[in-house]
Amino acid sequence: MKVNRLREIAINVSLVISALAFLLILGAAGLIYEDARNSVFDDMRLRTEIFSRRAGTAMFPKEDLFSLHFLVNTMGLDKVIKYGMVADNAGRIRSHSDADKIGGIDSSREGSAARNSKLPLTQVFKGADGLKYFYFSEPVIVGARRLGTVAVAVNSDTLKYRLADTTYKLLFIFVAALGALGLLLALRALFRREQEFSALRSAMVHTVSHEFNNALTVIDAAIFMLEESEPANSDASREALYRTLDYERKSLKSFVKNILNEARMEAGKFKIDMRPLALCDLVASAVSVMEELMRRKKVSFTLDMTKEPFVVSADRVAMALVLSNLVGNAVKYTPENGRITVRLAAEKAGSITFNIENTGRGIAAADIEKIKTGFFRTGEGQAASEGFGLGLKICNDMLLLHGSSLEVKSELGKNACFSFSLPVEAGDGGQAPGSANRLSSFTS
Repeated sequence: MKVNRLREIAINVSLVISALAFLLILGAAGLIYEDARNSVFDDMRLRTEIFSRRAGTAMFPKEDLFSLHFLVNTMGLDKVIKYGMVADNAGRIRSHSDADKIGGIDSSREGSAARNSKLPLTQVFKGADGLKYFYFSEPVIVGARRLGTVAVAVNSDTLKYRLADTTYKLLFIFVAALGALGLLLALRALFRREQEFSALRSAMVHTVSHEFNNALTVIDAAIFMLEESEPANSDASREALYRTLDYERKSLKSFVKNILNEARMEAGKFKIDMRPLALCDLVASAVSVMEELMRRKKVSFTLDMTKEPFVVSADRVAMALVLSNLVGNAVKYTPENGRITVRLAAEKAGSITFNIENTGRGIAAADIEKIKTGFFRTGEGQAASEGFGLGLKICNDMLLLHGSSLEVKSELGKNACFSFSLPVEAGDGGQAPGSANRLSSFTS
């Protein structure tokens, strides 16, 4: 059906969009992480600059080692900083986060480069521990004199501390996107599996219905031959048997037609041919077929139709099936001595409404929508008559193809009312509510 096709397209489009979004998230995640890391580096450069100025105060005019150690150890309190140090112009370490290195000579390549530079430097190197280090240095200058160099080092391990929040957020977004993509893939797999089951079911239904049709053709021929060879003076009991056979044959044909049409609609092979037709003629025809059965069940029947044969644009076969199903259901579920009322009227300008109401067991409010889903029958319906629960679903599906739908109102234990409306063809008059009707009825 078109709905299934649209659903498949929607899932596939969502998958493509999700995949693109996932790739964008991956790309954006890298940029966001890089930006967060650069922010940490900018912060380290600023802190190194401040460190340099404070170190100059502690080194001029007289070196104050206590102040230098205090500065270095304060810097070391930040978990992102691996170590901080202050060295003089000769490379002697005046203060260091690692007390064992104080008084030694900084002979490292990065230390030498820092002392030989007149500007702040950011260097990257691989430490003895195998980790990647980021080395931020700044000359200590007081007036025109250079007193030494300060340095702050951050490695890839300590950097994780400052980037933890960003990492967790990106990880959450990544997992959510991956989960959404996985969910869509699972939905597509389930949908395709459902399609396979639906195709298999439709094939099985078609095969079974075809065999039923073949059997019914044989039964039709056999009944016809028996009736033709029946003596003219046969008794009433034999005539009753023929009527029973004829009724059951028609019921089976109706069941088979419903099942075949349901399979055709699910396979998307049911096509409607919209043409102008007088709905009142189809209503009269559907009612006339069931009149004999209503008389036998002693059902009181009223047909209330407008005088004007309003023309609607519809598929004749589809609408005939809708009306025969609705009238047939009403007769089937109305108990003996019950009442059926069929009304076809212009209840509002520009449209014609078909309405059929019957007394009987009624339908519970919770079951009203379920009966239009297919293969569902209420407990009351199962007790009243046999069937497959397809008729009302097919009616609703057919009406949906015509831009309408089946409306159901019922009071449990009392009655059930089924209706639908179709727009009247332009130029057909659009009779207003309250127009004169033609009324026919009988009471058995």
